[in-house]
Amino acid sequence: MIINLAQTTTDEIVSALLAEGVSSGSRVLTLVIDTDRDGLEDALVAAHGASLDHPCRVVAVVSPAPDGDDAGDDDRRHNGSRPDDSAGHLDAEIRLGHDAGAGETLVLYPQGEAARHADTLVVPFLLPDVPVVTWWPDAPPMRPATSPLGALATTRITNTPSQPNPSAALAALAPQYTRGDIDLAWTRITLWRAMVASTLDSLLRAGAVHGVVVAGEPHNSSVSLMIRWLQLRLGIDVERVDAPDIPGIATITVRTDSGDLVIARKDHERVVITRPGAERPQVVTMARREPVATMSEELRRLSPDLVYEEVLATFVAD
Repeated sequence: MIINLAQTTTDEIVSALLAEGVSSGSRVLTLVIDTDRDGLEDALVAAHGASLDHPCRVVAVVSPAPDGDDAGDDDRRHNGSRPDDSAGHLDAEIRLGHDAGAGETLVLYPQGEAARHADTLVVPFLLPDVPVVTWWPDAPPMRPATSPLGALATTRITNTPSQPNPSAALAALAPQYTRGDIDLAWTRITLWRAMVASTLDSLLRAGAVHGVVVAGEPHNSSVSLMIRWLQLRLGIDVERVDAPDIPGIATITVRTDSGDLVIARKDHERVVITRPGAERPQVVTMARREPVATMSEELRRLSPDLVYEEVLATFVAD
């Protein structure tokens, strides 16, 4: 169910929630999403999917189009009447039931002056005594921790893979890092890091690793983070090779005393591990991580990731 509220106020939205009998008792957090109209629905799909594991209130703040071309949405909410935005106004949607995942979703459409005070609009909807998480599914602010919506949160999630040059976007965020910041490029390689660590454990103890080559998508921020993590953990240089036709990480090749060990992405569901001297490669299930899975992992953690902090610091040191 979706309830449309035109030219409304935060008090009216709260009253509408109460009238629908919305209870916050089972919610474990408030998820604030800072997005635009183009990215809204995809962001809500991920948020609602993650909420099945972590029941939460979702508050999405939709920034106005830079050219003011919001007529289509305004017509829908104002029945063809468009208000004067000079003083600002607020439209909203309340999404409940199957339109909202395991919780309620508030979609705020501030215009004019109201759009410059997004944090003030959001505060009345933050649930008491539970963490606040802010997520930028699209372009992040220059410094998430001090941005209006980021300052409300203890955990701030960015998504550099959505940017035209993800690696450059990640490098730009690195000097502004504050504990509680995390990027989904890092979350995407959780399973890769676990697999590499378990596969190389005996080789590392024997001191048999001499070099590593990571092949992957050009400018991919997950590839960049994997290379930095390997360099920190192994203490050796890691070579990067572009694989333009493969999204994300394509292969990790480890040079050893007895030959090359290769971990390669086979398809969306599997990777293949080829060990030197083995009769046949080992096929391991490791599905590509979709936004629902990465968001669910971060909503489960809700604590600073000190390894990510350590890896991100290497971007600043360069």
